[in-house]
Amino acid sequence: MSRGTPATDISLGTVPLVTTAVEPSAMRAIENARSMADARAHRGRDLRRDRVSATVLGYGFVVVAVALAWLEGSFSGDIATRLVLVALAYAAASRVVFESVGGDAIAAQPVLVAALFLLPLPLVPLAVLLGTTVAWLSQRPNLSGHEFAAEALAGWHTLGPVAVLAASGATASLSSWPWLLVALVTQFLIDSIVAMTRCAALGIPTSTLTRALVWTYAIDALLAPVGFAAVLATDNVVLVLLLACTPVGLLALLARDRAEHLEQAVTISAAYEHAIGQATTDALTEVANRRAWTEATARAAIEHAADPAGHPVTVLIADVDGLKAVNDSLGHDAGDNLICAAADVLRTAAPPGALVARLGGDEFGILVIGGAAASAELAAKVRRLAAAHPGVRGHAVSLSIGVASCPPLRAVEEAVVVADHESSVDKVTRRAQRR
Repeated sequence: MSRGTPATDISLGTVPLVTTAVEPSAMRAIENARSMADARAHRGRDLRRDRVSATVLGYGFVVVAVALAWLEGSFSGDIATRLVLVALAYAAASRVVFESVGGDAIAAQPVLVAALFLLPLPLVPLAVLLGTTVAWLSQRPNLSGHEFAAEALAGWHTLGPVAVLAASGATASLSSWPWLLVALVTQFLIDSIVAMTRCAALGIPTSTLTRALVWTYAIDALLAPVGFAAVLATDNVVLVLLLACTPVGLLALLARDRAEHLEQAVTISAAYEHAIGQATTDALTEVANRRAWTEATARAAIEHAADPAGHPVTVLIADVDGLKAVNDSLGHDAGDNLICAAADVLRTAAPPGALVARLGGDEFGILVIGGAAASAELAAKVRRLAAAHPGVRGHAVSLSIGVASCPPLRAVEEAVVVADHESSVDKVTRRAQRR
């Protein structure tokens, strides 16, 4: 049975220099979730319509369930006992939730099928209503009126099977299977109508529910024969409900095992991403390291070769001036501070999305993909920020800079070589000027 469509916003982050292939199904899930989140976050009128639709449908089902039970009239103590037992079994089964793309489903189908033959048909909706209420109150004791309505509206699907079996007079026998099939189809039809009504209230395309509903109905179709077989197996009400709940218990164990495996997978994934981050980060400056630079420039080269106009690339290479003199006169700690100061300057000068990396020793690089800043402007910004830096223990932050872009150069590899050469030339020229 469909249990609605959650509106969970999915925030996508990117780990620098780590590429992952996203499955088409995952992309569809992301798009669906974004659509639902956008509807809830940005459409106040749709939220009001959602609240109204949930209230009308939820309390509408409550009225129908109570009215059918009232029309049934007085019933014996045996029927009352059966009603309580079915409601409790339904509540227990409702606690087992199947997660799916865009929504979820509960595993109470075997209990519903059993209830159709254990209770007078007009009492089945009431049993489902009571079971749903007990299940949710056990998890959320402070259930509000709107939340109660949102949970109760899922019971509409029971009216289809009740109407079909009441009209056909079908009994608990194998010869009644065609009517049971019609009852199941009617259940799915009413469930779909309710789900589409809710989507319309939220302003969400009904196509976002298609896959979730198909998956939910497949589960219900597989579980329905279990409830029918339990009814055929024995006349004892308790045994019927126990047999009907057996696959639900199995599924609950599997769901718990799956949750534990997912938790382990998340932990392993987090550790892996942390290790990847450490493997591609310079320990001293916390910018990217040589390995990260090599991977990034290789990807940039492929993208630029495939679409030169759409993927311009700028490369800046910078050497820290006077590092050896600082190490010799002030010590290596001061030299490390000078390297960190240079990294801060480059990190500040780099445009958003650019990669700043320490290539080794006193050499750094900036890789700009997309060509947001011209080469000359980027170099000028680095020099300006370096000149404004307070320096390290009286030693100014000075950088020898080389920069190149493609286009006009034809390849990223060529831009790296040219920028490195220009940095060396700049270092020699600046050294000569200081003499």
